[in-house]
Amino acid sequence: MFAWLKSKTVSEENKNVIFDFVKGLLASILISFALIVLFAFILKCFDISDVAIVPSTLLIKGISVFVGSIIAIKGKDKGLIKGAVFGAIYVVFAFFIFGIIAANFTFDLGLFLDFAFAVLLGSIVGIVKVNRN
Repeated sequence: MFAWLKSKTVSEENKNVIFDFVKGLLASILISFALIVLFAFILKCFDISDVAIVPSTLLIKGISVFVGSIIAIKGKDKGLIKGAVFGAIYVVFAFFIFGIIAANFTFDLGLFLDFAFAVLLGSIVGIVKVNRN
């Protein structure tokens, strides 16, 4: 009888989820950019071994996905799925944005590992966030 009301509510709910994901994605990309610039400055000023680059970039991505997931995931259900999707979207956007900046798109094992790490971390944050609310 009130099917039109339910479809409108679902549509508005989807808009809210998309808006929350966009806010989280923007925050995570900005955090990544700021931390990468800071890390580049540190590398330039101090004599740091190349061995520190991979763990540092992994930490930057982890912080970005963590904060972005906290912002993006709302509600009390589907935390695993929302977190995994957010992590995947972050990696895709970060790959293209930072690939354009560096003028270098490299598809390799590192990209696959970044994807797996972001999806796993986003999933964990999503589970904890929906169960904590």
